[in-house]
Amino acid sequence: MTQFIYGIHPVRELLKKRPAEVSEIIFSRKQTDLEDIILMAQKANLKIKSASKEELDHLTGGKEHQGIIAKAPLPKSFSLKEIIEKSANKSNSVLVFLDQIEDPQNLGAIIRNAECAGADALIIPEHKSAKITPTVHKASAGALEWIAFAVIPNLVRAIEIAKSNGFWVYGTSPNAQTTLWETKFSAKSAIIIGSEAKGIRPLVQKSSDFQISIPIYGNIQSLNASSSSAIILYHYRSQFPNPRL
Repeated sequence: MTQFIYGIHPVRELLKKRPAEVSEIIFSRKQTDLEDIILMAQKANLKIKSASKEELDHLTGGKEHQGIIAKAPLPKSFSLKEIIEKSANKSNSVLVFLDQIEDPQNLGAIIRNAECAGADALIIPEHKSAKITPTVHKASAGALEWIAFAVIPNLVRAIEIAKSNGFWVYGTSPNAQTTLWETKFSAKSAIIIGSEAKGIRPLVQKSSDFQISIPIYGNIQSLNASSSSAIILYHYRSQFPNPRL
């Protein structure tokens, strides 16, 4: 289904990855920093038109569009089976399972962190989770174009499938005795990230092989989910520095 994907970084990454799926580029005639995106659209022979800021505001429902919109479908999701099969021949692979991440900005930030850290995919529950929308695409700064994701009906079942395919599962908990710094990740790891408000549900936590905590040295006793995801993923990546092998 065609959507309005908006923002400088999201539209630029969309044009890099899927120019054939873009039906139109709409830009603010007063915006002065869009030359490279307009040039990309011209090279792809896309329909381009200018519009007022008010028209762009209307099309995006008042979102922060930065003067540029692309009419295109959102990236397609994959099945969990496809994601696991794709990782089968890699020497290292990390999946990110999300539990109760209901804020679109948080979800987008986690997607950006995961893509930057070379994660293979995100596994997102169908229920009790933010949906993949243009808002999430914008919050990911376009990273959604470059990382696979699956939307699944049952998170515990998905974790069990990953385990049966050689992944070791790491749940995060502030009460875990083993700290992140002490953790030696498996080459094939699945990391569960829960919301800062609710954490990981007990049944989901029970399905993990290990529980780890991120040490807190200040007075505030928790990090938000996106910050936690970045710290954990980059610690994994420090142990397995080449995601493409």
